[in-house]
Amino acid sequence: MRIFLPMFIVFVLIFSVSCENKVNIPEKELPDADGEEVSDEDADAVHEPLFNLKVEKNEKNVLSCRLTFSTIDERKTFVKYYSPTHSGYKISEDTAKNEHYFFLWGMRENLDYIIEIYSDEESPELLATTEFHSGIAPDYIFPPYLVTNEKESVQPGFVFLAQHSMPDDVMMEPVIFLVDIEGFVVWYFEYHIPGFALLAEPHYRKNTQTVFIGIEKGMMDDILAEEGIEIDFEGNIVWKSPDLPGSLYGKTVWHHMYRILEDDTLLFIRAQYDGTVVSDRIVNFDKNYSELWSWGYFDSPDYFSTVECPDPNAFWCDWTHTNSAMMFKKDNIVYFNSLWLGFFKIDMNTKEILWKFGKDGDFTMLSDHPNPWPVNTHDPKFYDSSRKRLIFFDNGLTDRFYSRIIEYEIDEDRMTAEITFEYDGRDSGHGWFAKMGWGDADYLENGNILVTTGWVDETQNSSIFEITRDGRVVWELYTEQNDDFMIELYNAEKFVPPLEFLNE
Repeated sequence: MRIFLPMFIVFVLIFSVSCENKVNIPEKELPDADGEEVSDEDADAVHEPLFNLKVEKNEKNVLSCRLTFSTIDERKTFVKYYSPTHSGYKISEDTAKNEHYFFLWGMRENLDYIIEIYSDEESPELLATTEFHSGIAPDYIFPPYLVTNEKESVQPGFVFLAQHSMPDDVMMEPVIFLVDIEGFVVWYFEYHIPGFALLAEPHYRKNTQTVFIGIEKGMMDDILAEEGIEIDFEGNIVWKSPDLPGSLYGKTVWHHMYRILEDDTLLFIRAQYDGTVVSDRIVNFDKNYSELWSWGYFDSPDYFSTVECPDPNAFWCDWTHTNSAMMFKKDNIVYFNSLWLGFFKIDMNTKEILWKFGKDGDFTMLSDHPNPWPVNTHDPKFYDSSRKRLIFFDNGLTDRFYSRIIEYEIDEDRMTAEITFEYDGRDSGHGWFAKMGWGDADYLENGNILVTTGWVDETQNSSIFEITRDGRVVWELYTEQNDDFMIELYNAEKFVPPLEFLNE
């Protein structure tokens, strides 16, 4: 259940690939992946309003390239890029200018893309057309495969994946990647640091159009290295944390969750020890790692007065196993989730536990249900800023032995809870059991729910699926599984990228 087991990620080795122009120049062949970029010296003669056209390979990601050109007059432009089998995208400029730059990304591998440049006006003018051949991802990436796709009901967007190779970690590399709704890999990022470390917890920041990534460090207690970075989609690092020693579940580094908040500060969970009892501390730091706020279970001995070990025979007592936290500074509130103890609300100023949600908690259940309370949950989410609807990935490790997604409407004035949605898939043969306590559920913009099934039984595939409010699975990916290994998923995140999708 992820204690002392790092969440690892299997992704893409970067190969060089070229981009090259083809601007209606006679007898000019489309280059292969081993060529070099070529500046089109004849572009201004062929298209007078546009010159200095160049398409340049991106060394950090063979599924993308850089497009630059100049115009005689200041012009606002947009670009469309697509292939015969991929409808592609449109990117537009915000202002008129003479020197133009576009980063073209989100491409599928080994395709011939047509790049069209237009003036952005009431009657757009096609200024130039060029081409790019996307690269080939190396064969040690294990992309999931699509098994269900009801496009009209699916939330458009890309999905971040974090893959873990079982039963061993020999094939894992420090990379993250994205797939589109057709299941194709469309972006990746690789980042090596000294020692042995892997990327985890990728999160898209809409306001900055950047990606925040945690770095899980293993067997690096004496090696100084950062544990978090922020990048743009070109793969440029725009921020990285201070270097510090430590490995997963050490006292100085994060585990389970490493997030950036709206105020650009960091929220994560650290291990805390009392002899062989393992607990947790929730911390809020600025980006220089100056502590702004922290709280641990040992700080509230009156409330958490009894230490109970899930496995009394284990050397380490995994007492609290906190796997997520949410911080709302304007309201001075923190919510945190313990796999074993429940979901809690705490006052940031007084550090008083305000309530517990779950079995033996402070809420009265209004729904008539044989299993009304979630047990052994992962990463709860609120539906919106009212924080009245709450969803859990409910593992059911100790009570039911099957997993489910369950949502509640909570009323803090009356301290009541009511079940508003439940899905376990058993009636349709779609049930699963996240036996090691993994899994994730996210609200999507179209009202659907994205589910990551976690570390499932060997007879099942670990998967990501999207369900509607009426319980229909409208999209699903299976991970790789064979006689030698299986790819498991800890969590996933779906987001709408800053690209305009052309019609499929």
